[in-house]
Amino acid sequence: MHIFVFSYNRGPFLENCIRSIEACAPQCGLTVIDDGSDDPDTRRVLAEVGERHRVVDKTAESGHKLGGLYANMQAAFEMASDDELICFLQDDTQMVRPLSDKDIEELRQSFARQPDLGFISPAFVRGISLKKKADRDFRFDAGRNFWFWYPRKRSTGTWFSALLIADPRRLRAVDWHFEVGESVNNRKAAKIFCRMARMRAPFSMWLPNGRAYRGKQKSLALRFGEWSRRCGLYPLEIMSDQDVEALKSAEPARLPVAEECLKTTRGKIKTPWAYDPMQGAGWLKLLDRAERKVRGLFS
Repeated sequence: MHIFVFSYNRGPFLENCIRSIEACAPQCGLTVIDDGSDDPDTRRVLAEVGERHRVVDKTAESGHKLGGLYANMQAAFEMASDDELICFLQDDTQMVRPLSDKDIEELRQSFARQPDLGFISPAFVRGISLKKKADRDFRFDAGRNFWFWYPRKRSTGTWFSALLIADPRRLRAVDWHFEVGESVNNRKAAKIFCRMARMRAPFSMWLPNGRAYRGKQKSLALRFGEWSRRCGLYPLEIMSDQDVEALKSAEPARLPVAEECLKTTRGKIKTPWAYDPMQGAGWLKLLDRAERKVRGLFS
């Protein structure tokens, strides 16, 4: 399997992500695709990582609030070989358990046995996804050996998420192209594939209370959200072999919820974990949107 990590101006986060991959999946190829970082600390980390792995500097502009993420995902897909699975992670994520050759082979066999399978999520379920009763419906399919999500609305993450595992040959067979925006890709995947499969024992997760960008910028609203939530780098502990095996073999199958299965290495964080500095603060999101709109008028 080849792992692609997408990066922009979060040097300490990227360093943590790369170290976790090197520790947990040393047998996997690793490519970092950076979206034109100009932060000196991030440039330093990229240079150091470039001594051990492939680093690609992409500055494609998509016009979307997430900058060039989806353009860079498409670039990674085009770089990928048909001979190995691909896994997409981001600099504010990390691996949380060792990934064995057996794990990778089982993933490969899942694609081989399930022709409608397009995407597998390598991430744990976010506790925030269980907050609303309408979104709690996760069902385990024993025949497929995966969890699937059945929210009442066609939510992003039901068929597609930016953190993913895929078989390049399958995507090329349906002429797949990564569009701009998770919801757009979610609707597209819903027409072609089954729901996004979720592993019994995932191996990666977004870091809680992380820092963020919108369109490569930080509005005053976003900065306030980061300050009020005490956002920063909160790495996750690597799971023990016993805990991983318990998830894999639990009967009945146990839904892998991040807050229940993972721990941070520093500080105690309020649950459910937040992954967006403005999460749950609609007024901050409105201010952020207004500020970015005004900036656009004068840029």
